[in-house]
Amino acid sequence: MSTNHEYEKIQLTKDDIKYLYGQIYSNITSKLDLHLPTSNNDPLKTRVATLLEEFLLDTFEMARSSVIIDGHDSSSMDNSQPISELLSFKPREMIEPFDFELNRSLRSVLQRFEEETVEVSSLRREMPHNAKLLYQNIISNTDKEVSEVLASIDQDVEKSQEELSALDKDVPSQEAMNQLVEDYQTSIIRLSSLKKSIPEQKAELDKLNEALKFLEHAYNRQMEQEKLLL
Repeated sequence: MSTNHEYEKIQLTKDDIKYLYGQIYSNITSKLDLHLPTSNNDPLKTRVATLLEEFLLDTFEMARSSVIIDGHDSSSMDNSQPISELLSFKPREMIEPFDFELNRSLRSVLQRFEEETVEVSSLRREMPHNAKLLYQNIISNTDKEVSEVLASIDQDVEKSQEELSALDKDVPSQEAMNQLVEDYQTSIIRLSSLKKSIPEQKAELDKLNEALKFLEHAYNRQMEQEKLLL
């Protein structure tokens, strides 16, 4: 008793064959570029690419007996056209040749676009929080410095008043007056220094706000470009 196994053959068009070949060849080329990242003029790379292309053509040639192309059994004698000639088939409508180099460049651009989109999205989430924390730290530090200066002035005034009250009201001590003037000048200098530092801190905060606006604008532009690509 013999059993005859009949398998249904795959129905494909010539364009389907060309598309499958192009996709597989593109993946092979990407792997080759990954493992041999040299110029296309490199003799070793050229030889390996040729062997891979021949291997791919042989694989398609062996698989032709399992497919029906454009309604014809490709394994019959009347349809013994080599796969290499089949792949060079030109349909009536003009189709632009598949550009593998352009395809690789496009994939690279899309990958960078995705990475930058993720980075911008992360910055867009983190920057407002970081700017808020920085602003709060600036306000807290400034308030602390002002409080310390005012407390120091109060202490100096109180100390001077105590010293003056201990002296004869009609004949104040010259040394006490000099000390009072010196303390007053020191306090003025500290206030002046603090006054200069506040605009600098505000300028840093303004820069952060500008950077945040720029990132939001860049993110929105990238989202618009992504919609156009889709």
